[in-house]
Amino acid sequence: MNAIPAYNSPSAGTHGMITAPGKSYRWDIPEINSDLAAYFILVLAAFQWTLIFISHCVLQRRYVRRRPFVDRPADEYPGVTIIRPIKGIDLNMRHTLQSSFCQEYPGPIEILFAVEDPEDPGIAVANEIIARFPKASARVLIGKDNVGINPKVNNMLKAFDQAQNDLLWICDSNIHTDPGTLRRSVDLLLDNKRLGVIHHVVFSEAPKTFAAMLDNAFLVTNHCRMYLAINAVGIASCLMGKSNLYYKSALDNVGGLASFGQYLAEDNMIGQALWHSGWSHTMTGDLARQPADINSLAEYCSRRIRWVRTRKYNVTFATFYEPLTESILLGMLTSWALQHLFEYRMWAMFTTFMLCWFSLDMIFFYRINGGSPQSWLWFVLSWICREAMALPLWLVAIIGDTVVWRGQRFRFHLNGTVDVLK
Repeated sequence: MNAIPAYNSPSAGTHGMITAPGKSYRWDIPEINSDLAAYFILVLAAFQWTLIFISHCVLQRRYVRRRPFVDRPADEYPGVTIIRPIKGIDLNMRHTLQSSFCQEYPGPIEILFAVEDPEDPGIAVANEIIARFPKASARVLIGKDNVGINPKVNNMLKAFDQAQNDLLWICDSNIHTDPGTLRRSVDLLLDNKRLGVIHHVVFSEAPKTFAAMLDNAFLVTNHCRMYLAINAVGIASCLMGKSNLYYKSALDNVGGLASFGQYLAEDNMIGQALWHSGWSHTMTGDLARQPADINSLAEYCSRRIRWVRTRKYNVTFATFYEPLTESILLGMLTSWALQHLFEYRMWAMFTTFMLCWFSLDMIFFYRINGGSPQSWLWFVLSWICREAMALPLWLVAIIGDTVVWRGQRFRFHLNGTVDVLK
């Protein structure tokens, strides 16, 4: 077979022809299309690096230089009801639950533990902690409402209805917060009457298994960094339900807690409902500290797939854009664009891109953690593996419509609601 080499034409683009006995093949690849694609990729890369820069600025302003308490009379602080939904025994559960009793808050605090099953072993832990703090207003509520498929909403509803205060702090049972978290949060609410939600970024700590290290590497770098940047830009609601403060009356005005029982991602839907009704969101410089409790690689993969599939039906555009926030794919595309437009060596550009990304992630973690990890070697290894697994897990997640949560399988509908599968 004889081949005629391809030739370039400044006006027409790139042409080529292959000849074979009795046949000829011709292709025409316009240069302008690949140029536009390369410039578009560089714009996306610049946008992502801007978000990384914003996250480091927020880290410095809010977390490294944490806001001090506001000097105001104690009687100006409203009562707060802390709702802690419990199901089973969590890792370091006594430590996490006890943090609610150690808040340095001048106003009255009510603590409600919500449990479905009267035989749940978490009840004994909650009662043990209540006994340690006899002066605290705390009690365990047992029972289950059935207002939808979301087990967390079904469990919390009794506490929501019986709360004595309008200001609620929903805090998962596996979350530990610093003693000043509540006061700093309420200070923000008192300073800005249009604030409707205070939330705290999830921060994984003390991993014991390699799977937990993978989850830790995700939560304390990529997730935490993007969470801070997106909330700093503030163009839409972006929150997780691990640790949130909002007004019960505001939630009643958008349908009440029960109306969100039809969604699996009730935290996201509550945030969007309050946002669209005019309540803005913000964060303090406090962390929702979560013990890394993943024991196997399968459990880690299942959790990441569940997160992506849940977001796909609630924040669709952001979910499909997500691969472009990951280092390896964006690094490869950026390297190709630089080679195509400026004839840089692709491998050199990709190596530089990854080293810069890695270095900024390590700096980000060190500063928000306030020090080194338990082992830099294992942390770096888990970071590398997490980055390599991100796109394959996203691809698996994006083509499915079912998730497993607490032993129950659910199927999503396009409107974000779900059905329970038997």
